[in-house]
Amino acid sequence: MASVTGGQLAARTLASFGVEAVFGVHGGHLDSFLVESDRLGIRIVDHRHEAAAGNAAEGYARVTGGLGVAFATSGPGYANVFSSVCNAAADRVPLLVVTSSPPLRETELNALQDGLDQVGTAKMVAKWAHRVTTVTRVPDLVALAVRHATTGVPGPVVLDIPIDVMFRSVEEELAATPSLAVPAPAAPSAATVDRLVEILGDAERPVIFTGGRASMSGGFRAALEALLADLRIPVFGVSWGLGLLAPDHPCWCGNSADAAALQFMAAPPDVVVLVGARRGPMTGSRNATMIPTGARVIHVDLDATQPGRIDDVALSVNADAAETISALARHVGRLPGWPDWTAAARGAANAHGLLYAREPAQSERGLHPYWASKAIVDALTPDTIVVYDGGESAAWTSFFARSERPRSWFGLGALGGLGVGPGMAIGAQVAGPSRPVVLITGDGGIGFHLQEFDTMVRHGLPITTVVMNNAGWAMSQHGQSALYGPDTAVAVDLPDTRYDAVARAFGCAGERVESIDDLAPAVEKAQKSGRPTCIDVTVSPVPVHPIMADLSSELRAGATRVPYYEPIPEGEV
Repeated sequence: MASVTGGQLAARTLASFGVEAVFGVHGGHLDSFLVESDRLGIRIVDHRHEAAAGNAAEGYARVTGGLGVAFATSGPGYANVFSSVCNAAADRVPLLVVTSSPPLRETELNALQDGLDQVGTAKMVAKWAHRVTTVTRVPDLVALAVRHATTGVPGPVVLDIPIDVMFRSVEEELAATPSLAVPAPAAPSAATVDRLVEILGDAERPVIFTGGRASMSGGFRAALEALLADLRIPVFGVSWGLGLLAPDHPCWCGNSADAAALQFMAAPPDVVVLVGARRGPMTGSRNATMIPTGARVIHVDLDATQPGRIDDVALSVNADAAETISALARHVGRLPGWPDWTAAARGAANAHGLLYAREPAQSERGLHPYWASKAIVDALTPDTIVVYDGGESAAWTSFFARSERPRSWFGLGALGGLGVGPGMAIGAQVAGPSRPVVLITGDGGIGFHLQEFDTMVRHGLPITTVVMNNAGWAMSQHGQSALYGPDTAVAVDLPDTRYDAVARAFGCAGERVESIDDLAPAVEKAQKSGRPTCIDVTVSPVPVHPIMADLSSELRAGATRVPYYEPIPEGEV
C-alpha cells in the first residue's frame, strides 16, 4: 500500500482546489510540501523576505479574485509574514498562509525556532488559525482552511503543520478525504430587494459606490452592466473598486476624488448605495465630503456589522455584491432612471485639475507630484495593472485612478502599511503574465523591500517600478511642519538615493528622470522592454497633498489637533 507524507497531502489538496502558484521563502520545515508542490506543477515564487511573499499572495488574490497562498517557515519566517496577514485582514483578502513549527514531541523543550505561539498570534487577526496534529487530518484541514479564507466574509487564515507532521508518512488510504464543495454566493431576500427599489425609486440624485468587495464578487461587472443597460445612475469606484465599468461608460463618474468633489461641482447625492465598500477613510469617514449629511444610505456587504458602523443606514443588505445588483436589475422597470443627474455627475469628474491648473509641472526642487502622477498614468496602456504604495505618492497617484478591467488598481489599503508594493506587484504579474504591471511608490515605501528587485529578475517578471523620489517621508514632514513650524524636520529626511542604480545592481533596467517631458517616454520604454525596470523620478517635496489640509485648517476653540485623524472637540475625553 502506498504511503504519503503530510507535506504531500497538503500540496495535493491545494492542487485539487486549483491553486497554481505559492509565494514564500524557503525553510527546511517546508521541504516535503514544497517538493510535492513543484512536482504537481504549482509555481513556487521564492522571495527574499516573507512579508513581501505574503503581499505577493495578496496581490495574486486581488488580480485573480480567488485565493492567494503564501508559505513561511517556523519562528522568524512566520513572524515576518505576519504583517501581510494583518494587511489581508484589514482589506478582507482571501489569503492562506502555510507555516510550520518544531516537532510536536519537542513542545516546551526550547527547540530551534520555537518560543512563538504562532496559532495564538494568528488568531488575533486571522479569520481562522489551526495547528495540524496528525498526518491523516491534513487534507480535510487544508480544505477547511481554504473554505474559511474564501467563503462568507473572506480573509486570511493560517495553517501550522509541524515539521514532524510534514515529514511523517501514513498509508494513503488512511488520509481523510477533503471536501471541495463551495457554497453559492448569498443573495438578498425578496423583501430586501423590494425595499431597495423603493428607496432608490424615491431618490432624485442617487449614486452607487463600488468597493473592493464588489471587485472580488464573481460576475459583478456583468451584473452592473446589465443593470445600467436601460438605467442611468452615477457610479464611482472607491478604494480598489475600480474597473467595474469601462471609463467611457456613460454611468462611470470616476474615483474617490471625483466622488468627494461631486457635491461641490454638481449637487449633493440624496441616496448613496455602498456596494462592497465600507465606511471609513476611503468614503469620507465621519465628515460629509463623500456621503452628505442627510443622504440615505443603502449598504450592501457580506459583513452585516459594517452597515451602521458610521452613522445610520436606510437599508442594510447582507448579501453578495453581484447577487444584489443582479436582483436589482430584475426590477429596473420600477426605477425612473436619472440621465440628467448622471450626465451632471460625470461632468464633474477630474475637478481636481482646477486646483493645480496654475501650478508649474516642475521647479528647481523637482517635478510637481500631481503632474508627475498624471504623466505616468497617462502613459500606461489600458490593460496595465497598477499597484500603488507610499504615503503622499499614493495619494497623488489616486487622483488619476482608473481601469478598464476589475481588480487592476490597488495597493496599500485600510491598514496603511508602506512597503507592500513590490510584493503585490510580483503577485499581480504572476497572476497576469500577459499584462503589464506598474508599481508606483515613494522613496520611503520602496526602501522596505528593495531586495525584491532580485525576485523580479530571477523569475523573469517585467514589472515597471516608478519611484517618486523626494528624498524624504513627505507625509510625515508636512505633518510636522503644520504642527510645529516649517523648520521642524525630525526623522523625516532621506538621502537622495539613486534607486535606478540600486535596481540595476540587482539586474533590472533603470534610469533617472528629472524632466516632466522625459517621464512618459521612460514609462512607455519600460513597458515595451520586457524587463523589470526601475524609473527614479526626482519629485519636489514642497507640494502638500489635500489629504493633509486638515493639519493646517482652523480649529474650533478648545479642540485638539491630531495628525491624520479628526480633531478632538473640546470636552471630549
